Amino acid sequence: MVKGVALITWDTIEGGVVQIKYPDNLNVPNNIVQQIQISHNFSESYIITEEKNWNSISFFNKEKEAIIMLILEKYDDGSDYIPVLEEFNKEIETNANGGVLKEHLKRIYDFSLNVFRTRDEVISKLSNEVAQLRTKEYDVQKKIEKIINSDYLPVKSKIQILLSINDYQTFDDLLASINTSKNWLQKVLNNLVNKDIIEYNKKKKFYHLQF
Repeated sequence: MVKGVALITWDTIEGGVVQIKYPDNLNVPNNIVQQIQISHNFSESYIITEEKNWNSISFFNKEKEAIIMLILEKYDDGSDYIPVLEEFNKEIETNANGGVLKEHLKRIYDFSLNVFRTRDEVISKLSNEVAQLRTKEYDVQKKIEKIINSDYLPVKSKIQILLSINDYQTFDDLLASINTSKNWLQKVLNNLVNKDIIEYNKKKKFYHLQF
């Protein structure tokens, strides 16, 4: 998430200087300012700067001779913020007045916070849903294993259950899951193949349900 935005300009004596920043209490270390200024070298480019306690993405606007920089959270991927940075850059090109520019930067900054906050909420919701589905999948697998391991189902039923929850099964896979002899398992498999209930892939040597 964006922690802040800064506009860096060039001073012949001091080098890179922060002309405008938002929020006002945003801390932009001078060594970082100078490093980013030198890295851009007055050429239009996107630069992601990752240090021990620093993460940012910046762009040098050649016409205005200024660098627009987004300061990010530690684990953010700077490339995700290029569209936001482009919006900031447009404001530099169309607003020369410092006071007006700062208001526009504030507006886009607040907008970017809302966008990425919404994105994070969606990702969090999806992660929770995936976790719940994995839990349900595990429970279903355990229930099916209990049914397969029981002595109350014929071998042909167990084969069909295994092939319904797996895309395919080799002979050895089925033998490992079903408590029966090789000869009887092969006989039942052949019977199911002949009845077009299951199909055997000779090339890949596995069984799957026939649709």
